[in-house]
Amino acid sequence: MTEIDPRSLPALPALMIAGPGEMHGDDLNVLGHQVLAHYGDIWTQIHSETIALLGRILGAADPPYLIPGTGTTCLDAAVMNLFEPGQKVVTADTGFFGTRLMEVCRANGLEVTHVPVEVGAPIDAERVAEAAKGAHGLLTVQVETATGVRHPVQEIAEVARAQDLIYVVDGVASVGGEAVSVDGMNIDALVTGSQKGLEAPPGLGMLALSGRARDRLESRSSRPRSWYLDLKVWDWYRSEWAGWHPHPVTMPTNLVLALNSSLRRILEVGLETWVQNRHALASCCRDGLQKLGMKAVPQAGCEANLVVAMWAEDPAAIQAHLIEHEGIMISGGLTPTTGKAIRVGLMGRTATDEMVERALGGIRAALAAS
Repeated sequence: MTEIDPRSLPALPALMIAGPGEMHGDDLNVLGHQVLAHYGDIWTQIHSETIALLGRILGAADPPYLIPGTGTTCLDAAVMNLFEPGQKVVTADTGFFGTRLMEVCRANGLEVTHVPVEVGAPIDAERVAEAAKGAHGLLTVQVETATGVRHPVQEIAEVARAQDLIYVVDGVASVGGEAVSVDGMNIDALVTGSQKGLEAPPGLGMLALSGRARDRLESRSSRPRSWYLDLKVWDWYRSEWAGWHPHPVTMPTNLVLALNSSLRRILEVGLETWVQNRHALASCCRDGLQKLGMKAVPQAGCEANLVVAMWAEDPAAIQAHLIEHEGIMISGGLTPTTGKAIRVGLMGRTATDEMVERALGGIRAALAAS
């Protein structure tokens, strides 16, 4: 077997995929810092600062959890801590990641009712309200990565509050690119990962809770059947070992350093301005693709900011042409758009006007060659 020497990798394409995004230079330099100990005064200060920055990004007064793993790790944690086996929850079948929410819920022993959603359409909050009668909770994505659709989480949160449901939002493809706030939108649990809109390396999951979710966590009849993802375990270490080791496991300190750097960059611009800028870039990309004769997967008015999804007759040919001639890698479709769409990711250091223009030029040439 031929071994790969990371120091001699071939030239890699620029990433404009649906995640992860390429890192900015400053964050990359921080990532390459000598490894820090995951305990002691220096580390606890860095860790507490990062948690505080996350709270500002997620709009959560309750300090968020930062857990080594992925966004899905924290989805699992949210489901197993906020619900108990046998309880009924409602999910929306929005595509690949809507389906994953169902799978996570069923794996945790929940009774799942799902609400069908037309491809490209936003979730209908009224249909959700009808399906959720008698349920304990409601779970949806904010942005379905497979379709590039942004779903109306604030409207759905109102449904959840009216029926006293715990509302869990998968914000993996939205946080850092869309307006979303736990406390500001009455969301009970918001989950995301480090590698998309937060523009850090993959490997960290985040979970923020509302006061209502905290109450639900405290009123469980029994603890979750997991040690690693039992949030009360994380709470104990935050409290009892706060001064030197405020988490139960070895933390990937360099990943946290890079996340801290990227969060500071976003907040220096201002979160609202950052989101507006990403919206403008996505609109420019989408408009350019529509001028090439392509049709957006999302219906008008619900297009996401971090992922631009467009129907395409031969996505693989467009992808291959872009890599060969422009050195740019974009994504193809994902259920239900597999083999039918391209997806352009707008995250990380390639989320610029210049890179969008390069990608548009390459796609124009690919379509002309087909």
